[in-house]
Amino acid sequence: MIKTIIADDHPMVLKGLELMLTSTKKYKVVATATNGNELVAITHKCKADLILIDYRMPLLNGLEAVEDLKKRCKAKLVLVTSFADEWLVEKAKEIGAEGIVCKSADEQIILAQLDQIMGGEKIFPTKNDIYELLYEPLKKTYHLTDSETNTIKELNDGLGIKEIAAKHYLSPETVKSHKKSAFGKLGIHKTTLLAKLLNRL
Repeated sequence: MIKTIIADDHPMVLKGLELMLTSTKKYKVVATATNGNELVAITHKCKADLILIDYRMPLLNGLEAVEDLKKRCKAKLVLVTSFADEWLVEKAKEIGAEGIVCKSADEQIILAQLDQIMGGEKIFPTKNDIYELLYEPLKKTYHLTDSETNTIKELNDGLGIKEIAAKHYLSPETVKSHKKSAFGKLGIHKTTLLAKLLNRL
């Protein structure tokens, strides 16, 4: 059986992941943790083949935990998150994670992805996956237009007004208009609040 450690600060998510894995009879959950420091400490005591790590954990976040554990164990390290953008994907690849799986995905999809990872593959959301998982729900919930949604995505990716305008062959004034309209529908007034809003989806 595949010995697994799960780290997540939400008890219901922790229990759900544990039940999902053990129901397959392929995975055995040998330990759980509710924060990054606890995870690191547990990993010293429990040998694992796979470690599922919540991206947003107290004391030591998922990325920091992956960086630490990469030096200490040979287990496959996988981030589990409800929020993934292109920056997170690139950072996770850079520090040596084997993949990112989305909490909101269907159980069969998550299990299939974990099986692929245990088989030696690396599984990360593509740009299309990120758009569908994050921006399509945002678009529907707040009744954004395609242009407003794309502007929000580009702003969240770190682009400025002039960069977005150049990338999409638009005038800066048009981009500003899309931004103002989108922010009005989202109920925010500055870009720094955008990430917080997306994190709550």
